[in-house]
Amino acid sequence: MNAVDAAGLGIGDDYPTRIMGVLNVSRESPYDPSVFDDSGEAAAYVDEELIGEGADIVDVGLESANKRFDVLSAEQELDRLDTAVEAVESVSGDAVFSIETRYAEVAEAAIDRGFDMVNDICGFADPEMPDVCREYDVAVAKMASPPNLERPGAVEETPWPERRSQAWADEADYVDQVYAALEQNGLTDKTIVDPAFGGWSEAKTLEDDRETFRRLSAFRELGQPMLVSINRKNFLRDLAGRTTEEALPVSLAATSMAIDRGAHVVRTHDVAETVDAARVGDAFASNRS
Repeated sequence: MNAVDAAGLGIGDDYPTRIMGVLNVSRESPYDPSVFDDSGEAAAYVDEELIGEGADIVDVGLESANKRFDVLSAEQELDRLDTAVEAVESVSGDAVFSIETRYAEVAEAAIDRGFDMVNDICGFADPEMPDVCREYDVAVAKMASPPNLERPGAVEETPWPERRSQAWADEADYVDQVYAALEQNGLTDKTIVDPAFGGWSEAKTLEDDRETFRRLSAFRELGQPMLVSINRKNFLRDLAGRTTEEALPVSLAATSMAIDRGAHVVRTHDVAETVDAARVGDAFASNRS
């Protein structure tokens, strides 16, 4: 397993699970507690609710990835970058700051202005993204996605007969597709793989996510650290019949299980509680050597 250095933060088997908190400067984002368009208020939230509660990484989103909204262009994301940069510059606490973007142009601009790593939810669909991350020697989370900048996470929409073969496409199940999506377009030495939990397409089912979770340890074969974003996700809520507001307990149970299956970074809106669940997971994890 290749360990990743993210601006001095070690990520991998020999390190404790890292907690990624979330800050959104996107007006469309559905989770109101993490959404800000004022840089001062955003910085206070990061200091008090994220870093103050134990987040190692702060992931800053410029737009909502919800498929109900139109995808912003790189230029539109860059228009929002000022607010994100001002917020990061106003934070007094210490953390690794990640920019969530699908565009190499935006990633480069964010790194030039102080960001430490990249979270690419389109899985290097922008062919220049891995080159930018290598050039700046930054860690990058790569989410399983088709080679399409407008369809993050919709791995089943990949033209698999063209990308692999018709025989492979006929035999592959959903988890096979996720694994192949993470392989396509390559990996940098500092890539952190993300199996793309959540409702990224209409074709994806709750059972698809559950089977991905059951087989999570298989992604260790890629040789890179793994990030999971499972906080309050439908595939967990549905098991217990809970609303989003009621779903924290199932998220925490799944967090410890994900760590046992090999996760190294957990992305969450509930930092303090997830820190505790990660400590339990770290103490009893059996899939790290």
